[in-house]
Amino acid sequence: MTSTPKGLRNLAFVGHPSAGKTTLVDALAHSCGFVARKGSVAERTSICDTEPEEQDKGHTLQAAFVQGDARGCRWTLIDTPGYDDFVADAYGAIAAADVVVGVHSAVGRPNYDFRRELERARSLGKGRVIVVTHCDADNVDFDRVVDELDLAVGDLCVPFDHPDVTGPGFHAAPTIFEVDHHDWRRNLLDRVMDACEDDALLARYLETGALTDEELHAQIPRAIARGSLVPILVCNPLSGIGVEAVLSFLAEFGPTPDMIPQRAANGEALALDSSAPLLARVVCVRSDAHLGKLCTLKVLSGTLAAGDVLAGPRSGEKGEKPGGLLRLVGKRRRDPLERASAGEIVTLSRFEGAGFGDVIVRPGERASVLGPIVQPEPVVSLALVPRSRNDEQKIGEALRKLAQEDPTFMFEHDVDTHELLVRGLTEQHLAVALTRLSRRYGVEVSSHPPRIAYRETVTRRAEGHHRHKKQTGGRGQFGECFVRVRPNPKGTGVTFTDAVVGGSIPRNLIPAVEKGVREAAAKGVLTHSQVVDVDLELYDGKFHDVDSDEASFKIAGARAFIDAFQKAAPVLLEPVMDVEITVPTDSAGAIFSDLTSHRRAQVHDQSTSADGAVTTIRAHAPLSLLQSYQRDLKSMTAGEGCFAMHLVDHAPLPALEQQRVLSTVARGEPLEV
Repeated sequence: MTSTPKGLRNLAFVGHPSAGKTTLVDALAHSCGFVARKGSVAERTSICDTEPEEQDKGHTLQAAFVQGDARGCRWTLIDTPGYDDFVADAYGAIAAADVVVGVHSAVGRPNYDFRRELERARSLGKGRVIVVTHCDADNVDFDRVVDELDLAVGDLCVPFDHPDVTGPGFHAAPTIFEVDHHDWRRNLLDRVMDACEDDALLARYLETGALTDEELHAQIPRAIARGSLVPILVCNPLSGIGVEAVLSFLAEFGPTPDMIPQRAANGEALALDSSAPLLARVVCVRSDAHLGKLCTLKVLSGTLAAGDVLAGPRSGEKGEKPGGLLRLVGKRRRDPLERASAGEIVTLSRFEGAGFGDVIVRPGERASVLGPIVQPEPVVSLALVPRSRNDEQKIGEALRKLAQEDPTFMFEHDVDTHELLVRGLTEQHLAVALTRLSRRYGVEVSSHPPRIAYRETVTRRAEGHHRHKKQTGGRGQFGECFVRVRPNPKGTGVTFTDAVVGGSIPRNLIPAVEKGVREAAAKGVLTHSQVVDVDLELYDGKFHDVDSDEASFKIAGARAFIDAFQKAAPVLLEPVMDVEITVPTDSAGAIFSDLTSHRRAQVHDQSTSADGAVTTIRAHAPLSLLQSYQRDLKSMTAGEGCFAMHLVDHAPLPALEQQRVLSTVARGEPLEV
């Protein structure tokens, strides 16, 4: 079986939930002979959905690679999650594939996620094909489906086949070469010739308006690869109608790796050359109880053999020898492989030196810098509390393994709130991660919304005083401090000014006062939140020749600072986020109203794209009112909105809100929203 670029078919299947991606991949794998029995999502026998969470929900939550040789080709079929909660795997699959197959259900409209993934494929120079499913459903109008795809993807779409009838009577899909429905063949010729580089052939076409079947068939793969043609195919993967036709189309017309441009981060072209030095990029990471860390990678150049010593970013100078070279057939079967050439997708077992998106070379060789596989930033957070001492000991390593598999899942210890935080794209995303944490690694946790990391400062000048005196027999403790506090310019932090004159406090004890002040500022006064942008001036005090020491003045300085701080009209500063929200334009008005009316947001930019179909809104809004925004946004946009945010500032909390927060602290309740 050929493994030259001409014989490779690397396909990523993307699309909205319930479109039939997994069922189609199962059907194609069975038609290719990779599995003896066709898998079924409903019967929990799919080779793609093997995780308990996937079988319980009936949806793909992690990408599955199905590989094998059939019909003169070496196939890699990548099934991806439909929900954007788990979009990281879809983006990795698009980066690895040469052709992105958008699976679209005829009973719905192309949603935002479908358009976004096909647009990402276009921007990366990948070929695109659309497969329409569920044409046997009631009230399906295939012409309407084609029109909607034209609007979503562009008028590059050309149906290559169409259902003989729509509805339950659907049983065949005549091709454009058999029946020219709606003069689609003419549109096909125009799209194909837009990518033609043969000047003689193009001149003859412009003169005659015709091509032979042989000429047309030869030009179709390059037209798909160049992005001037997006074929639309029809099949019902559940019943099997059209599956063979889809497979035959992809075998004959699917663009090969040598047709898809590869570029370094600086725009330099990378040649797909099996004789060149090895260059590969990791596109998926999994943890396996028996095989350790599994790194699935795309070989961009060179040749990779089982037993080779390889180097990733964390392998060290000498590199490391993986446990094996594998070809995946779904999520449970792994077939050993002797070697892989440029353009192939393979998996390394027990390879610790690289993570998602990293480049792998041979030790001592310089790696080309590739552009990153851009992922959305996590916008939902939870604070975790291990339920037992044993869970506390295991949780760090377990979270590290989960984060290796999913670049959109992150964890950290928050230095401000001292909480263990996990971050993800949605609440559902985090719920699945915590289920895996329990099932795979036996770590049980409780969770709650994270505390808001407020800041504290003052708004006017004030004086404070404290005398620390303690006598318990023998040597006592004595220290007295008089201080002033005043607001500092924004961003200055906490400063300490020594204005003591006349020796009222010995010079060797003044550093103890400063230490006490800074420790008190770090702990906070109002809500145990860090104090910022305050200047404290120590201007007077008293000491005792015998009882005064550093500990006494540390306590006196801290308490004098607290006394002055409470008199200086203190305010809480809340985190303010810069939010970028992308929604269908039809929903933009409701989103704008919600931001300004309910989230105390200040909108500072608004623009449209995709011929006005998509609106992007930029605003500043407090973090406390964005903790549930992902869920609310999905509700307001029927699941088609998304957003990203990052911290830009801290701003004074409104008086009524500050009163509510301080009352919560006074009652001893956690600072949650």
